[in-house]
Amino acid sequence: MKQTTNTRHILPLIALAALAFAANPAQAAISVINQGFGVKVDTGTPAVPLETTPHTVSFNAGAADKLIVTLNAETDGGTASITFDGDALTLVAGTPGNRNKGIYYLDNPFTGGAADLTIDMTSFGVVNGIGFGIVSIAGSLDGVESGNTAGGLSVDLTTTMANSFVVTTYSSNSGNTLTVPAGHTQLYTSDNIGSADGAAAYLNGVAAGLQTITYGQGSPSSNQTSGAVFAPAPVPEPSSAALIGLGGLALILRRRK
Repeated sequence: MKQTTNTRHILPLIALAALAFAANPAQAAISVINQGFGVKVDTGTPAVPLETTPHTVSFNAGAADKLIVTLNAETDGGTASITFDGDALTLVAGTPGNRNKGIYYLDNPFTGGAADLTIDMTSFGVVNGIGFGIVSIAGSLDGVESGNTAGGLSVDLTTTMANSFVVTTYSSNSGNTLTVPAGHTQLYTSDNIGSADGAAAYLNGVAAGLQTITYGQGSPSSNQTSGAVFAPAPVPEPSSAALIGLGGLALILRRRK
């Protein structure tokens, strides 16, 4: 009789532990908090050009753990600097291209409301125009999983974790109206960022494996596509302390019987 009573109390505890593990998948989906974009053509007017004055916009990252910015520009070369609320964003390795494409990110950005996002290209001798996309996300691991750039309309990326967040950007010197990849959310697209074309988009919840991301444009020139993969943060499994507590409770019930 005592054994039967103990089993009656212990089995529900085992079931609770099993439910705790089942309710915690390895990764959860990343959430998109906010997004925005901008295009500024600089051909001598207005009088304050991008070569001498950084371009600043206001953006609210919300309750995000990562801020991502894509940048396209028609320039003579150089390195752009991007800051948010004074904190510098990191350029994903391998993404700058002929039109100075780039994908930048900042972990744990300012979340107290709108703040200044500043694109500084004063190190360039010539800047004909810029196009940029902004997106803030939550539920991501710190840093970037991978980045890649390739000539043409497509770029290959490899995601190692399910529910990854993929951001891409495309530039060309000229061409017909361009389109973002099918199924992706457009950050921006423009046929004129100062004698160049640019676009950016993202796809959330991407499966693990090889991904080929393709933009669309007829008659492009000197075109390139760049991409970056951001992995989701793992959902914490039940703590050892919680499981030990369940075991201890089971022993107490057993002794009482």
